[in-house]
Amino acid sequence: MATIETTPTRTYKLTFFRIFRSEWIKLFTLRSTWWILALTVVANIGISIALASILKWVESEAAAHAGVGTRPGGAPVTIGPGDLGTLSGLVVQSCGFVGQLVFIILSILVITNEYSSGMIRSTLTVAPRRGRVLVAKLLVIAILCVLVFSVSMAIGWWGGYQIAHGMVGLDVVLTSTTSMRVLGGFIAEMVLIAWMCFGLGAWIRSTAASIGVAVGLLLVLPMIITIFTNTFANAGTLSGWRKWLVDGSAYLPTNAGNAVTADPVSDTAILQPWQGLVVLAVWTVVVLIIAGIITKRRDV
Repeated sequence: MATIETTPTRTYKLTFFRIFRSEWIKLFTLRSTWWILALTVVANIGISIALASILKWVESEAAAHAGVGTRPGGAPVTIGPGDLGTLSGLVVQSCGFVGQLVFIILSILVITNEYSSGMIRSTLTVAPRRGRVLVAKLLVIAILCVLVFSVSMAIGWWGGYQIAHGMVGLDVVLTSTTSMRVLGGFIAEMVLIAWMCFGLGAWIRSTAASIGVAVGLLLVLPMIITIFTNTFANAGTLSGWRKWLVDGSAYLPTNAGNAVTADPVSDTAILQPWQGLVVLAVWTVVVLIIAGIITKRRDV
């Protein structure tokens, strides 16, 4: 009797690295991802250089009119060392204008696009351990955040330095404790905000609704409360629910995260820099835990 030779079948082990690689490929297969990230870097750098140019003009105008105009109390209009803050603080603010909104939307689309297209069914069929899929997506987002903002800040800081290195009012020391805290804290803040938005997307699953909630919570609500708090502050001593609102607004995700990039740090601030980052991290962890529970319990 003839024997039939069979080729042994290979067992395919789905490792976390392969899941991560798959998520990376899915995101960068789209040309729009490359364009969005490239334009974000260009915008961040352009705003940094533009703001540095504006501050240099402000300082030169103040020098030209020193002693001509006066501040309340008769003090001459002059700009002293560090009065305009640090170059690192300026670069961080510049990157936050466009970059934060881009990553709010991009982080949501990473998960909601799969639900809207139905691709999530294929993803979870191949990788049924849903927690690992979510962690792989979070890792992709974190790497993108670090790369985009590191490149933006490095080139933006260098470009700003070429303009501002002779200024008196702007501190251009890169290695100071304040500068390193502002730059490093900003990257950590952006990663946490991006993760929170991803969690909202995994939780809500609708792109429009997720973006609406994220923009409302992170951008619109702090702006509205700031208007109210400024009005209350101008009215005099705060007490009762007004004081509660003013103090509580510091614990909103964006306001808490901004504490780590404060330049300078106010002695009366409710949250000091690293305390603010911890509060933002707590917000992010809570949202991600809820998103993970919902993702595991719901049908696809």
